[in-house]
Amino acid sequence: MKKMIVLIGWAFLLSVTAALPSFAEENNTVGYGGSTTTAPDSYGHWVQSRDGSWSFISNDTGSPMYGWIVNKHQWYYIAANGRMVIGWQKINYETYYFSEKSIENQPLGSLYMNKFTPDNYRVDSKGIRAD
Repeated sequence: MKKMIVLIGWAFLLSVTAALPSFAEENNTVGYGGSTTTAPDSYGHWVQSRDGSWSFISNDTGSPMYGWIVNKHQWYYIAANGRMVIGWQKINYETYYFSEKSIENQPLGSLYMNKFTPDNYRVDSKGIRAD
């Protein structure tokens, strides 16, 4: 009887811990007030221009990548000019905030998600400004 109770206890414990990650994820992003994502990284690397701006270069083609990219579990947006955006940006009718400087858990140019921006606006789990 005692073994049966121990086995049931272990089964319960394992089932609860297996379910925990599902509470942390929402819309393919990890919450906790951060801005990390579980989406796979884009296949490329950063290159800094002489003017200090950053571009993301494809490892396959050697050409700049444009639009949304993921690097080290962070979302970034590369404008049509091939440069990483920072600050408030309007993209496809939505307003997003991209870090203007590197701070703890928020690299330069990374999308703020599910937290408050430095100017005290809230952005949702997709990074969209919530008015």
